[in-house]
Amino acid sequence: MNVLITNQQETLLSGLSVEIIKTLRGEYDADEIIGTFSNFFFGRMILDITAIKEYQNISNIQKLSIGLPVEKIILLLPANGNYSTNAYLSKLISMGFYNFTTNLEGVEYLINNPNSYKDVAHLHQLEPVAPVMSIPG
Repeated sequence: MNVLITNQQETLLSGLSVEIIKTLRGEYDADEIIGTFSNFFFGRMILDITAIKEYQNISNIQKLSIGLPVEKIILLLPANGNYSTNAYLSKLISMGFYNFTTNLEGVEYLINNPNSYKDVAHLHQLEPVAPVMSIPG
């Protein structure tokens, strides 16, 4: 059974054809979502990112990655804006979120075919590492 949390993209998600055990509508603090679902058994969580208060602040998304099993979460991102850029997606990948999309077809696909790191590695932008310098001794 799946969990659905919607806000601005509720209309898009209304066409979802999967079994839903619990639905939340509105805007919630990351801590509220964690508190509600940390001990709740679910197959997948379809999470409209706009349902997270201050979702623009990546640290609120990071709270979810710490408090919930990210491999079960499918993030529905707004199709326009900064949420589809490689820089933003790379931050999600660094937190363990591999299942994200901007459309209903993507959500339905990811429910049955979740991504692994290998599937999203091409989007991951790693910071260049400065060479280690040794000090002659």
